[in-house]
Amino acid sequence: MFGVFVVFYLFLGGTGAGAVVTCSLADLVLVRQPFGTSAYVQGPSVRPEARIVDFGFVAGFALLVAGIACLLLDLGRIDRALSLFLNPQPTLLTVGSFALAALAVLAAFLAAVRFLYLPGVRRPVVAVVEAGAVAVAAVVMLYTGLLLQTVGGVAFWATPFVPALFVLSSVSGGAAVVLAGAFFVECDERASWLLGRFVRADVVVIVLEVACAAGFLLVADGSAHPGVQASFARLVQGDAAAAWWLGFVACGLAAPLALEAACLLGAWYARAGVRELERERIGAVLAVVAVLVLVGALCLRWSVTEAGVHREPVLEEAAPVGVLADKDMRDT
Repeated sequence: MFGVFVVFYLFLGGTGAGAVVTCSLADLVLVRQPFGTSAYVQGPSVRPEARIVDFGFVAGFALLVAGIACLLLDLGRIDRALSLFLNPQPTLLTVGSFALAALAVLAAFLAAVRFLYLPGVRRPVVAVVEAGAVAVAAVVMLYTGLLLQTVGGVAFWATPFVPALFVLSSVSGGAAVVLAGAFFVECDERASWLLGRFVRADVVVIVLEVACAAGFLLVADGSAHPGVQASFARLVQGDAAAAWWLGFVACGLAAPLALEAACLLGAWYARAGVRELERERIGAVLAVVAVLVLVGALCLRWSVTEAGVHREPVLEEAAPVGVLADKDMRDT
């Protein structure tokens, strides 16, 4: 039903959308980078905190393009890809494909305007595009989960926890992309303040992910549907268990949460004058957090997809022969 290209498509599209959302909101609310004739110089931003956002937009655009490439590879033929846009049908796949393509165009503009001197593109124009990108990216993130939830014949995915998990994972993955940018930027006090805001937001998102994952497991475990029970067993103790427990739960949730909490606690100690916290060390820790979160996001999608698609055949118990014979006699 779903191959490896679809799994990577769900991961890359969701993470790219999350990166665009986090960078757009950061620029709209916190950074407020100047554009047009108000820009400082041609090329990357001078301010370190703006340079981190620049990196996030470029990375988000690259992830979206890679996601589109995976979608095309999964379709296999160019005519199938063209039919999605030339002969659109009222399907979730069509809506998601148009949203993904539109978001890639918006992300390309938001990345280009930061590296090209465009005096005619002023701050209000960029702000409008960023607001539109947030809306379109929300559709893309939600779509990657709804694509599984609405698939007929797989009761394991037919729960609101699936799109909720994918949306939260996409937001956390987008924040991870931004945190990874800190490794390539010499952060000053303002940039460190911005990264602190991202870390706090990601802690909240990961806590919500933990609650959502627990709800997903409880609902599946309590289901009487034989297909759900088979998929649940495959997820928690079958061949998808390693990706779920080690990849998603350990790498994507527990380890990043512990490291980010340590960073926040260390920053508090540094402000209190208890000990000096080196910015290079923080950047390295945040880079590790970014890698762990992205690994967890990929493992989440792979394990949930694998458990739902490749499950053992489950047959309902047949009625005893005597019961069927009695029923036939009564009917006659």
